Amino acid sequence: MNVVRGVGMRRAALAAVALCLIVPILLEVFDFDPSIGNRRFHVAMETADAMVLIFLAAVLLGRFRSDGSRRNLLLICGVVIVAAKNGLFAALAMFEEQAIQGTDPLIWGTAVSGVLGAAVLASAGVLEDRRIDNSTGRAAIVVALACASVVGMTLCAIVIGDALPRAFPVLPEEPDVVNELELLSGHPIKIAIDLLTAAGYAVAAVAFARLADRTSDNFIGWMGIGSTIAAGAFVYYALIPSRFTELIYGGEFLWISAVAAFWYGAVSEIANLEAALVRSAVRAERRRVARDLHDGVVQELAYISSQTGWLRGRVTDDQLQSAVERIGDAVERALDESRGAIAALNRETHEPLHTAVGNAAKDVADRVGVHLELDLDPDADAPVEWRDALIRIAREAVGNAVRHGGATHVRLVLRGSPPTLDIRDDGSGFDPAAPRSPHSFGIRSMRERAESLGGELEIGSAPGEGTHVVVLLPQ
Repeated sequence: MNVVRGVGMRRAALAAVALCLIVPILLEVFDFDPSIGNRRFHVAMETADAMVLIFLAAVLLGRFRSDGSRRNLLLICGVVIVAAKNGLFAALAMFEEQAIQGTDPLIWGTAVSGVLGAAVLASAGVLEDRRIDNSTGRAAIVVALACASVVGMTLCAIVIGDALPRAFPVLPEEPDVVNELELLSGHPIKIAIDLLTAAGYAVAAVAFARLADRTSDNFIGWMGIGSTIAAGAFVYYALIPSRFTELIYGGEFLWISAVAAFWYGAVSEIANLEAALVRSAVRAERRRVARDLHDGVVQELAYISSQTGWLRGRVTDDQLQSAVERIGDAVERALDESRGAIAALNRETHEPLHTAVGNAAKDVADRVGVHLELDLDPDADAPVEWRDALIRIAREAVGNAVRHGGATHVRLVLRGSPPTLDIRDDGSGFDPAAPRSPHSFGIRSMRERAESLGGELEIGSAPGEGTHVVVLLPQ
């Protein structure tokens, strides 16, 4: 499962890189007019980005509270900085006309905040993780500091005002027109800041990709994909700058895609957590039922079995002796079924098929005292409905080999896809066609399990030649 998930994440990462390359090319080829939307639309988009990032921070807070990971705390800090940058820009740009004129102090303030956010995200991926105090208070302090840093840098830019250089030089022949959406038309410092931000996201992307591959953490994988696209967006911002208050162009499309990747990762994390809670509740209930079976039904059956064994040595009447033996056999089968049910209830649902079958067969073999030889294919797998049937049939066949055949050696083979279960013993064997054979109940049970699921059970045996049981799954 982890291998499949890892392959899927790598494909998504490659798609993210392709997106960063293809979007600018398509916009140039089709001569796309970037002047879509208006200032209010762009402010709404920035606000929506901030809300998604706040949602992402909330998910990270849940992860931090559950594991106390310093990495998750740094991720909260970085995401809150980026969210605050977007939200503050959107709020001030709605009321401050200076934001799109002159020196553009908001652009400088939020640009520096962007570098800080990307750097914190990169540090979250690069630094060695360790457990720290996972209190809500510590997370609140980090969030407050992140917001304060963004507000402080933006206020400084506004206070400095005209002392800052113009982010986008005006055209000499048209003093009121800002030159933008031209290659490298921004101020060199602004270009350098955007490239630094892109580098921060690129470092984060590589670090998150390695972490996801090592830990199989789907959420960190999506953080890496989002960071990859964000790096592409800021490279676009650096090469083709814009005040991005009136225009929506290639860089904006990439940034929206990055935020969408972050959002998908957060939603997937919530879905995974909910599924984990359900699995935990189911596991707890299964174990409760297993305990009830063990403390109730199994104990009573064990008592009946012991009393039946005591009667076998004291009854002299042949008919009564035969009845006692049949009762004893039935009790032993009921005990084996009960123990099999308990084992199934305690079994992990993600346990590989070959492990589950092997453990079930060894459990019976150890109890009845027979040498068990296993030949199990690790790649063997079967549908969910067949897993329990194969396990039960394996238990029944191994138990019958000793109880009725007196076997000392049993060989169990599980191979193929769909798998074939092959069990052979060196017991006394029997005539499958003989009426009222002591094997008849076990054979009937195994055959019914196989045929009820569309499979087939083959029995090969003869007196003195052991028994051969083969289970064939439908193709």
